[in-house]
Amino acid sequence: MSPAIDEREIRFKRTPQRDLFATAYLPPDGDRIETTIVLLHGGVWNRGERTFFDERGRALAERGMQAVTVDYRLSGEATYPAALKDVKSAVRWLKSDPPANRYPNTLVLCGHSAGAHLAALTAAAPTDTPVPDDGFGETSSAVDGLIGFAGPYDLLGARQDGETAAFMGGPPSAIPEQYRNASPRERVTQAHPPARLYHGTEDQWLTLRETRAYRDTLRLAGVDVELRTPPGDHFFFQESPWFERTLDQTVSFVTELGPNAADSTGESGPEPE
Repeated sequence: MSPAIDEREIRFKRTPQRDLFATAYLPPDGDRIETTIVLLHGGVWNRGERTFFDERGRALAERGMQAVTVDYRLSGEATYPAALKDVKSAVRWLKSDPPANRYPNTLVLCGHSAGAHLAALTAAAPTDTPVPDDGFGETSSAVDGLIGFAGPYDLLGARQDGETAAFMGGPPSAIPEQYRNASPRERVTQAHPPARLYHGTEDQWLTLRETRAYRDTLRLAGVDVELRTPPGDHFFFQESPWFERTLDQTVSFVTELGPNAADSTGESGPEPE
């Protein structure tokens, strides 16, 4: 397997708080899967760095896919919808960057925890929350697929204080409609792209019940969705064997994307050993 080519510190957006950067992992010359995976780190919206997904980005590139880890503003810098606008700007940048042959037209968002929330919200409502002038004209922020690792998909039941309120800029009792708009489960339509969801059965941070409810909402809308529930905690996908398995499943998923992709609307646990 040939090593991936990585390009660091690519600035894709300027904001009043700071410039936002990306790291692109490009496959070596040869056969490529014409898809770019955009990787969004977690950290309850108030911490974390794009380097969290460096190993996965490199591994995806070695399997033939372009992978890009991106920054977004944290809640201590700017409240919602700033981070959502940043993710949409990253998608718009990848679609409109002049060397377009480096970033194929098929884009899949992959996020963990808070990053899964931002990925899911972008996938569900690409035309909402218009981004300010970021230099990318009328480019769409729609994506072709979603991969979510243990995300919060419904913010309506959040506490009146804590990380979610800090991210949203107020408690749910004060701005309930904003919480509704920021909840991916509330934004699902038939136009939602295919989704692959994961949630460890021993997750102590976020409940598997919430991801199952999100899966059910997608299913009712007729979306191609699959949920896998392996044994493990909030970070199960970072360790063997699920690091490798989720990579293989990602390759299968993006290869199937297209008009002839088979529908899958069930739930599957870990593969038999």
